[in-house]
Amino acid sequence: MSPTALKDRLPHTWPVFFARHGSFTPAQVAAIPPILDGRHALVMAATAAGKTEAAVAPLLERYLQTIGTTSASQPALRLLYIAPTRALVRDLYERLARPFEALGVTLAMKSGDTGPVSAANPPTVLITTPESTDSLLTRTPRLFVPVRAVVVDEVHLFDNTPRGDHLCCLLRRIETIQHYHSQQSGQAVAPFQRVALSATLVDPDGVAVRYLVPTVAETDLPLAVVEVAGSRQLAAVIRPMHGLDDLVAALAERTAGESPVRKSLVFCNTRNEVEQVAAFLRQHLPFDAALFVHYSNLDPALRREVEDGFAAASVALCVCTSTLELGIDIGSIDDVALVGPPPTLSAFLQRIGRGSRRRPVTRVLCLARSSLEWLHFQALVDLARQDAGAARHLRAFAPAYHFRSSVLVQQTFSILKQSPTGAIRLADLQRVAPEALPSEDLRLLLGNLVAGRYLQLGRPGEWRPGPALDDLLDAHEIYSNIGSDPLKTVLVDAFTGRTIAQTGRIYLEGKTLLMGGRVLKVVWRDRYRIGVQPDRPGLADEELRFQAAPFAVPLEVGQMMAAHLQLAPGQLVFVHDADGGWLFHFWGELYGELLAALLQAYFEERGKEALVQQYNAHCLRLPDALIKLPSWHAALVQRQVRILLPRLTAGLEPGRFHSFLPQALADRTILALCDLPRFERLYRTATLVTPPAGLRTRLLELV
Repeated sequence: MSPTALKDRLPHTWPVFFARHGSFTPAQVAAIPPILDGRHALVMAATAAGKTEAAVAPLLERYLQTIGTTSASQPALRLLYIAPTRALVRDLYERLARPFEALGVTLAMKSGDTGPVSAANPPTVLITTPESTDSLLTRTPRLFVPVRAVVVDEVHLFDNTPRGDHLCCLLRRIETIQHYHSQQSGQAVAPFQRVALSATLVDPDGVAVRYLVPTVAETDLPLAVVEVAGSRQLAAVIRPMHGLDDLVAALAERTAGESPVRKSLVFCNTRNEVEQVAAFLRQHLPFDAALFVHYSNLDPALRREVEDGFAAASVALCVCTSTLELGIDIGSIDDVALVGPPPTLSAFLQRIGRGSRRRPVTRVLCLARSSLEWLHFQALVDLARQDAGAARHLRAFAPAYHFRSSVLVQQTFSILKQSPTGAIRLADLQRVAPEALPSEDLRLLLGNLVAGRYLQLGRPGEWRPGPALDDLLDAHEIYSNIGSDPLKTVLVDAFTGRTIAQTGRIYLEGKTLLMGGRVLKVVWRDRYRIGVQPDRPGLADEELRFQAAPFAVPLEVGQMMAAHLQLAPGQLVFVHDADGGWLFHFWGELYGELLAALLQAYFEERGKEALVQQYNAHCLRLPDALIKLPSWHAALVQRQVRILLPRLTAGLEPGRFHSFLPQALADRTILALCDLPRFERLYRTATLVTPPAGLRTRLLELV
């Protein structure tokens, strides 16, 4: 469809969304027509491609064409827009508020940082998170009866995680509510339209099935998969960083070049690194710039101050974690610097996509603190170019999808809260669970919750809340699959009481803490709060520590690193030394752990008592020489994996309610997440090679 014809099909929304640009982006030209036609759609495009408008404008256009009817003119929630973070919810709301006001369409946002949504006078469009959607479903399920479309933003961040499985369950619950209302009213209702927005996906068909295909509706809408390749070139510079003074020098150079940088994001992989970098830059930055710090544990109001202050500043640096990977509006960004590589390609693309949005070239400064980080950056840059070779590589090593059963524990509690009878039946859980999950597993799950006193038996075929569930309900802990135990200690300004951050630690009075590049002194504490005040610059007693999940380098990144070393797919390298040697596999942390367990058993059978050690995500330390991998032995693999289950559970993100599962179901979940068939393919096709001298030297630089 030509841009002119497309403009004619958007008489209401063209003026408010597109007229100031004078044209559509390629992603909008491709995505708007099928959405206007009422089709479910998966839209894949690069950052800053206009995906939000590509979804919202045609859905609003369809709604505005119906408001002449009596039913459509009543206040009702028509469009649900689900985003992955509270910050993005707020940012989307602020971006869309003006065009919605011009159209006379009511818009609201709902997250843990906002107030309630009026069920009596609901907005036409609601921007929210999965967790707030769950909360609304339990309290006001009828709010979702008139919903005619659901948009899932950044679906690649949800997929194959506990939150993604949670989201799938929520979509099924909305379907169930609408199906039940249709039966009660005798009015047939078409399935609500679904649109998912994403960066490039390795498995678009699988994502489409999980999030876009209805389950209970008798009819379906045709599915459209739209993929628009990025048109911007990638200009990546990799530099060594032996100390933070190298970071300062690199930033200074980029502010003084032919295209001087005025606004930069500096990404770190942990909150504690953010603190170190920010503190150093405050003292050593050789040019005038406002300096900001941004990460998730900062109080929401403080984060908003940072975002607004950075956007308003003419020259500024913001040191941040992954919280600014998403499309939060912080103004125009000239440059992005990465202190160490993020573990995954998805995170790398999100970070570099924040800069140079109005230019044909994406600029990124990659700061490597070791030879291993340098190689990791090279692999990410190659994969980020998204050429045919990179696409083949990603498809070859794509992980399988597995549903996390722990999400059904959370859904059991949430459905109980929603239930007008105060009870849940097996059929209620079956409606939100994947069809492939046996009913016997659901019975085991419910029985285990009875044993833990979270549930108790009601009438035949019913389960009701048990006494142990009260604490979770009182703490509002039943709506989320994020994280583990909630953080309980809050840092506040000692004089105003204003919340600054959350931490899991207790600090004594007089202690000095480093946070946001500033030194804070603890001056008082009570049961739940710690009062702090600014202290004189200098060395703090300790950095403020936060709970953080470990990173895991995935297989596809490790294998691209191996390709950079001229290793063919499936090649492993053993480097011998006097005490054994190094085995370079480039299989990532998970499969490196499994490989280490198999080789440990192999060496023990031969009388070697020394341990096989996983040195990093790419190599093992062996106690003796290895000529070839031992033959594949399925029973041995199963035995070793079961021994490792407690260690594997912590690193596989099985969901915060995993410990509530019966042991057999919990173990099967971890085994499924290990994707042993993929590991077996890797192992059976692997060959062990002896490196030439040059490669040997390069490999030893990685340890």
